[in-house]
Amino acid sequence: RAMALSRDQLARLRFDSGVLEVVVGGQSAIDVQESLGIRSVEEAARFLDCYGFNVENPIEKAELFGHYQEAVSFIRKSFLYPHNPDGPKIEIPRKLTELSDPMQLLIVASQPETSGTAPGASLPHWACAILKVMHTIGHIDKDVRTSHFSDIQTQIMDRVYKFIHNEDGRLFLGKDARDSELVELVAFHSKPKKSRDSLILKMLHKPENVAEDIFDRVGIRFVTKTRFDALRVVKFMRDRYIIMPANIKPSRSRNSLVDLAKFRETLNQALEQASTGDATFDAVVERLRAVCDGGISSEGRGTNPFTSKEYASIQFTCRQLIKITNPLYEDIKALKSYKDSPLPMEVANVINRIELKNMQKEVRFFYPVEVQLYDDASHKSAVEGEAAHSQYKKGQLLAAMKRVMRGLL
Repeated sequence: RAMALSRDQLARLRFDSGVLEVVVGGQSAIDVQESLGIRSVEEAARFLDCYGFNVENPIEKAELFGHYQEAVSFIRKSFLYPHNPDGPKIEIPRKLTELSDPMQLLIVASQPETSGTAPGASLPHWACAILKVMHTIGHIDKDVRTSHFSDIQTQIMDRVYKFIHNEDGRLFLGKDARDSELVELVAFHSKPKKSRDSLILKMLHKPENVAEDIFDRVGIRFVTKTRFDALRVVKFMRDRYIIMPANIKPSRSRNSLVDLAKFRETLNQALEQASTGDATFDAVVERLRAVCDGGISSEGRGTNPFTSKEYASIQFTCRQLIKITNPLYEDIKALKSYKDSPLPMEVANVINRIELKNMQKEVRFFYPVEVQLYDDASHKSAVEGEAAHSQYKKGQLLAAMKRVMRGLL
């Protein structure tokens, strides 16, 4: 008969199923239900050190505490009644809202559930909910591009704004009234900067749950008179180098407005007829407009679970290379060449030790911009009808709430 396994042997065979699902199985850490297994402050400190926070550093510990306070506030404002009229009528236990050290959340989240505890009062589940939101906030705050947002928005929008103009109260995409590719617009909108709560909410319902995966912080929307004109806007943006097709993110392209296969087939037939003189330019345009107005089957639509089946648009995400000048570079360069009057020896020595070659004169990175196109009828449906954005946001909020507060609802 085999001997019972030793404690050491058992430890070597104890694989954490939650870790395997995240690292190997592709599941999000937000959705894992297994305990963190943290029993002491020392273990919590090691966990946080690996995560990226050194709790011995007072600045980093204060930052962690700020994430904790913001997470508690976000849950109250976004998920719980009465701030959310549709939210559950439960409260975060005071034991978890009055912590002086957020490391205690890791320990509480690792504790076994007490039998007989009402779902809405479970301390381990509440600790997990707060930690999920803290994790999301941490990723938002560590996106180094956030501090450059105003410059990013200006560089992206400047490419578009120079082609938007009014003529006698009508809105157009084109250089001026003589532009051969002029497209009349019903409306043009640039997306305002997302609020912090909106960013947190968006990340909480995304499987990836990292700030780099938010693609619509900068966005533009064109509303055209017809669906054919929406395709003309795409053509205009490519022809005038507003967008670069090589920098499109393919997985982000959605089309529920125009059947591209039928459009290409009709275009090829019409151009062949036109080349032999059997069709005029106006006749070709009319045929293309008609096939675009036919719409698209449900099979060609996107897979976003929060989007209504009535929603019809073209949407794509393009990356643009952003260039941010480092103001310190020129300042340091000026200091190194400063010779009008002597500087204090200590200051001069520090400046002389600075090597300009080690400083970035310019920071460059790609940043996404989301483009949406509607015809007038589809836009009205999106704003007023079954596909109203408020319904989309409501579904998004409900999904995030269920994900964060699993075990509490």
